[in-house]
Amino acid sequence: MQEDRKSTECAIGIDVGTTNSKVVLCDLDTFDVIRMEKFRSPQVESGPLIDFDLTELTMLLGRALRACADAAPGPVRFISIASVGESGVLMHADGSHEPTSAVWFDRRGERFAKQMHEDGFAAKAYAITGIPAHPNYGLFKLLWMKERGVNLAGCRWLPLGDFVAWWLCGAEFQDESLASRTFVLDILAGTSADVVLDRYDLQSDLFPELMESGAVRGTLRAGLANDLGLPPDCTVHVAGHDHMAGSIACGLDPATELLNSTGTSEGVLTVNEHPVLTQDSFDKRLSNGRYVRSGLFSYYASVSTAGYALEWVQRLLNIDAEEFFGAVPAALHQRYLEHEFDGRELMFVPHLRGSGPPHRNAEARACLYGMRDTTNRDDVLFSVYLGLAFEFRQLYLTMVPHGGRTAKVIGPAIKSPLWMQLKADVLGMRVQSCRVEEPVARGAVMLAAMKNGRDVNISSEREVYECSQARHDYYTELYENVYIPISDSIAALERETCC
Repeated sequence: MQEDRKSTECAIGIDVGTTNSKVVLCDLDTFDVIRMEKFRSPQVESGPLIDFDLTELTMLLGRALRACADAAPGPVRFISIASVGESGVLMHADGSHEPTSAVWFDRRGERFAKQMHEDGFAAKAYAITGIPAHPNYGLFKLLWMKERGVNLAGCRWLPLGDFVAWWLCGAEFQDESLASRTFVLDILAGTSADVVLDRYDLQSDLFPELMESGAVRGTLRAGLANDLGLPPDCTVHVAGHDHMAGSIACGLDPATELLNSTGTSEGVLTVNEHPVLTQDSFDKRLSNGRYVRSGLFSYYASVSTAGYALEWVQRLLNIDAEEFFGAVPAALHQRYLEHEFDGRELMFVPHLRGSGPPHRNAEARACLYGMRDTTNRDDVLFSVYLGLAFEFRQLYLTMVPHGGRTAKVIGPAIKSPLWMQLKADVLGMRVQSCRVEEPVARGAVMLAAMKNGRDVNISSEREVYECSQARHDYYTELYENVYIPISDSIAALERETCC
């Protein structure tokens, strides 16, 4: 038996997330998780600015990789990396790099994005890059640095997942799906968008050559391989944007399904044969990109606050974390099924970190409407879940106005029957939870395995949440007659003021 275990081929998936990062050892035959290492993604704060601490990040990644290597029952053939989409690292000509990387939701480059929309360049650029001008994207972080005197001559910009690959093997490339989040990629040509570079006097070699998601970048640096306890022929791959990598693990059917990827934020992903570069798509601030499977394009939109809203209200009300994520939602779910919140709903517009489509605004504010002297703690807690479901409905209808696609959900939401049932009831459709352990890291491993010619049999445990027609009708009336008017009124107010 020991000899059989020692012959098991393995691979490691890395998921660099906003809140947590994970390093996952997988069996290459079954893609089952053998070991998982998890740590808080290290960040440093300076006033409103939040950055990843890259020195601490690579140290923690190295420690986690060593733990996985020690636990491997056989040779580790490769490492595959997925990461948040909009963070990047400035690499200097002498081989050094900036010590920090702005988190994806950072807004420090907002002035440049606003100016783009005001002078009409944003619409022109959308037809080329496929994404709406927004301060999250890499270009605007770079322009903020340039404005503050950082010399970009001879530098290179590596999206965060590509930086981790560089740390491991020394190769500088851009993954196609991550490059799609820089605002500098010509989505059809697969080259840097000259019209963007010329506008800001940026050199073309600031953005490295593209590489397909999952392709081999190289082998581990010799010294690092020894330190990590990994074989010197272990190859390094980048699987791209985390939401896209997660879609691989749950076997997304591009023709009939969309992916609802939940975490700190929440995204809706559809996959198409061609990018959608229409005026309507631009007006709704929907994002195209190169998908992690070659020849296909992602169509993606997100809201900045999902799981983060739950963390926020837990801290705000000072509820013990174990109780908040355990007994509290279970009790709320039962009360919801028994209609105890009917007529007591508060309208929570969850724009804690700005708003998503169709009224995208990085400076938008959240709102809790409807409190009375009888409002209690559970009313507030339920309103957060309901607000997230309403916001998801708005995002879904923006992306798929005529419906027809089943929502397949991954991430923390699948652990919450209340959240999942609200999605089904508010949308008026069947919703599937894709119970894949560590979908982003495992999806990264699966994608790299596919690119290496391995057979990948994708299967997952699924739980189906059926819509209650009565609850759907009830919440549709609330959504259309209360939530949307409040949300639209706030958006109009913010457009007329400093936001």
